[in-house]
Amino acid sequence: MYEVFRVEDTVPLFINDHLKRLKNSANIANLDLWKSNSQIKQIVKTLIAANNLEIGNIKLEFRMKPNGDREFLAFLLPVHYPETKQYTEGVVACFQEAERQNPTAKIFNAEVRGEANNIIEKEHVYETVLVNHHNQITEGSRSNLFFIKDGIFITAPDEMVLPGVIRQKLIEIIINKGWGIKFEAINLENVAKMEAAFITGTSPRVLPIKAIDAQKLNANHPLIKEISAELNILIKQYKEEKVVN
Repeated sequence: MYEVFRVEDTVPLFINDHLKRLKNSANIANLDLWKSNSQIKQIVKTLIAANNLEIGNIKLEFRMKPNGDREFLAFLLPVHYPETKQYTEGVVACFQEAERQNPTAKIFNAEVRGEANNIIEKEHVYETVLVNHHNQITEGSRSNLFFIKDGIFITAPDEMVLPGVIRQKLIEIIINKGWGIKFEAINLENVAKMEAAFITGTSPRVLPIKAIDAQKLNANHPLIKEISAELNILIKQYKEEKVVN
C-alpha cells in the first residue's frame, strides 16, 4: 500500500486526507498499519527538514511480504510537473482497456500500471484513460478524471475509482460554488458528446485534456479555468494556515 502527497513551501499538502485514505486502503485490504499517524507525520517532518524540501512529492509505502516480513518507507519521488504549455493547451490521452480489482484502495497494481506505462511511451501521450468491461470510462491510470457537459461536471462514482484527495477537494469546491455535478461513468460511445475533460491528481492538479485518441475536447473550457483557480485559492489558504496536525 502506498500514498503520494505534495510538499509546497515545506508544507505537506492535505496530509490528514492522505493518511485517512491510507487507512481506508488498509481496511479494504484487511491489513493493519504498524505506524500511527503521529509517527508518520514526524517522519515526514524529519524528511522535509533533512532535504530542505521546498517543493516535491513524498511517497509512503507499507510493504508486506508473503513470509510475513514488513517494512515502512518514506522517500522523495523524482517529479516532473506539467509544463505551463500543457496547462494552457491541454494534453493528449488514449484509452486503455483495464480495470482495477480494488479500485478504491491505493495498492500498487503492477499489471495495469505496467501496461499504461508501455502505452504512454509507445503512443507519446500524457495519460491513459481506463475503460472497463462494460465500456465505461472510470479514471486515468494514475489520475482521476472529470468530463464537462452543459455546465455540469461528470465523474465516475466513488466506488468505481480511487477517490483521489485532489478529486475530493474539487468535488467540495463544485458543491460549494453551486455548480452541477453528476457521478456517472461515461460510456465510451458518449465521449463525443462531452465538451471538455480534465485529469486531476497530486502532481497535475487540474490538467485539461485536448484529445483522447481521435476525440477532440475543449482544453480552454471556462469551467476548467474556474475550478483550477478555486483549487489554487484553497491550497494557498491551506499553506498559510499550515494545518499539519
